[in-house]
Amino acid sequence: MSDPRPIAIFGDWHGNAGWAVTAIRSAAREGAATMLHVGDFGLDWPGRKRGRYEDKLNKHLRGLGATLIVSGGNHDNWETLTKLPVGEAGTAFVRSNIRVLPRGGRMKVEGLVIGALGGAFSVDYEHRTEGKDWWADEEPTPEDAKRLITGGPLDILITHDAPAGIAVKGDVELRPILSSKAERTRTLIGEVVDALAVPYLFCGHWHQRSTHQLPHPDGSITRVDVLDMENSREGNGVLVWPGKAPLRIEPLPIRGN
Repeated sequence: MSDPRPIAIFGDWHGNAGWAVTAIRSAAREGAATMLHVGDFGLDWPGRKRGRYEDKLNKHLRGLGATLIVSGGNHDNWETLTKLPVGEAGTAFVRSNIRVLPRGGRMKVEGLVIGALGGAFSVDYEHRTEGKDWWADEEPTPEDAKRLITGGPLDILITHDAPAGIAVKGDVELRPILSSKAERTRTLIGEVVDALAVPYLFCGHWHQRSTHQLPHPDGSITRVDVLDMENSREGNGVLVWPGKAPLRIEPLPIRGN
């Protein structure tokens, strides 16, 4: 029996097509055919070049025989994301080889049950324009969290922000009111992780690479992998091998131009 193929998981790309192509090619070289993205993918960004990014990336994914599944971040077009029809497999099509896993949704990949609670609060929303580079429904809701919890156990949870209780620090000192608003999503994620004792969580948003352990009252521990943004050749991606826990998780070196 041959070894299972790894699943590639990526942090933020912010619509950088060149980096995205390099990243998926690197994952394919390691044998990955299914690739997950934790948000700030840059999906359906308005403007005169709208759609070119997705078209270019989809062409390369088709050539590699790979599928990319995106869980939205706070810099993805939620007006588009929330209107996509979700199929029986739990995902919605953006292109033939690019799909979306909606907030509160779940799917199965190589025997692993993967859930999503995408989105986050944009601390710079006051300097953005709604419908152009910011969307008011960018944060996950308690209803999204409830769907995940009532759906039962997960092997992996994909989020954009990190759960409460994880020590991550941004580059900018925030006003208290912004810190309080940003914490809403982190608290919600933490509630899902606690309720389901999720063993593995992958997120981005903080533009840094770090790994944490989040203990729960029942004695279980969630491994939290925070992934770095585009141009981080050692921190933007990881490879996860399906199988029984503990899962094998290794860095994905991103090489090429």
